[in-house]
Amino acid sequence: MSRVHRRTLVAIAITVAAAAATTGVAMATAAPSAAQAPAAAVQPVAKADAPRADSSEPEHVFLGQPVATGSTGPGGELVFRFIKIDEPQHLPDVHFGLLGGRTDAKGVFTGHYATNETVGSDKAPGFHGASVASGNGRIPAFGYYAGPAAKITATIGGKTVQAKQADWSEDPTIKVWWFDYSTKEPSSLAAFDAAGAPLPLGNNSFGRG
Repeated sequence: MSRVHRRTLVAIAITVAAAAATTGVAMATAAPSAAQAPAAAVQPVAKADAPRADSSEPEHVFLGQPVATGSTGPGGELVFRFIKIDEPQHLPDVHFGLLGGRTDAKGVFTGHYATNETVGSDKAPGFHGASVASGNGRIPAFGYYAGPAAKITATIGGKTVQAKQADWSEDPTIKVWWFDYSTKEPSSLAAFDAAGAPLPLGNNSFGRG
């Protein structure tokens, strides 16, 4: 059974990680839907309206279409899903996070690593939820950028590497970005517009769950 790692705010802008078990869920290819997975003991995500047959609550409420990367590896294709965050007391300006996982040949999605902004607004210009590679499910360094980023780079293994990226179906100003899987630590995360001009960095430091 896989584990989902989290990078979330618990109190006063302290970033923590909490592990919670997940199971595979069918990946929607048309309209988005909430996946079914066991509930974690403590987590900043909203509950779905309808419980599963065994009365346990789903772990995540998905927002928008899945971001399929075309990159295959252990467990299937690398896929990202935006998830609902509902923690008004601790995260009043954060309403969504990002979950990295794998979709197998049967279309079953398994989440491995979830991340979200922990300070300020989830749509403030710049980087949010930048996370280093996770060997669990072999999820590469990833996160999202709020703004007109046409190119995102980082230094990995002493070289400047350009990330792959895709727009979020719910808001094209939100860009999902990811690198190829590597055990080497990334640094110097940067974003540029279509003319090559630097964009605001926001929270461009990498977190680890």
